[in-house]
Amino acid sequence: MGFFPQTIAAKLAGREVAASLLCFMDFRLTPRRWWMGFGDLYAGGHTWQGTGEMITIDGLEQAVGTTAPRTTFTLSGIDATIVNLARNASDRVKDRRCVIYLQFFEIAPTDGAVQPWAPLDAPYSIWSGIMDQMTYTAEGPSQRTVTLTAESIWTGRRKPAYGRYTDRDQNARFPGDRGLEQLPDLVNKTIRWPVF
Repeated sequence: MGFFPQTIAAKLAGREVAASLLCFMDFRLTPRRWWMGFGDLYAGGHTWQGTGEMITIDGLEQAVGTTAPRTTFTLSGIDATIVNLARNASDRVKDRRCVIYLQFFEIAPTDGAVQPWAPLDAPYSIWSGIMDQMTYTAEGPSQRTVTLTAESIWTGRRKPAYGRYTDRDQNARFPGDRGLEQLPDLVNKTIRWPVF
C-alpha cells in the first residue's frame, strides 16, 4: 500500500487537493497544535487551532552532512497575554519536542454540512526537533512578535548525557539535589572574599 491513498484517489478523480503544515509543540503543562489556516481543524485524532498568516516557519530543511540547521517559528500580531507567557517560558520550552506535519485536504464547496477543507489521509511527519529558546519583541504599543527557535533532533547526538553544569542536569542525575540551583544568580556577580 502506497502513501496517501485518499489524496491520490481525490486527485485522480479530478477534485481539487491542497496541503498545509501542522505544527505540534509539546510545551510543559500546555501542549499546543496549530495549522496554517483559519478556524479549528480536526485531523489525525486531534484538534488543530488555526493561526492564519500570523505564524511563519524559517529554516525548515533536512540536515545534510554534519550540519544541524536551526528552525525559527515566528508568531506576529499577538496581544500582551502571549508576550507575558513568552517572558516566563524558559522552563516550559527548553528541550521540549516539536513536530511539523504535512496534511492534505480536499477543497469542498461550503454547504454548511461539509467542512470546506476536508482532511485526506493522516498527517505525515516531515520534521522533528527540540525547542530551544523563546524571545519576544515589541514595537510601539500594539506590534508584538514572539520567536521560538528549535534544533534538529540530531543536534546533540555527540553530546554526553547530562554534560552541563546546570540545575536541570544535576537534578536529572541526582533527583532532589539543590547544589546548582543558585547558579544563574552568580552570573556577573562579584564575591568579596575574605571579608574582614
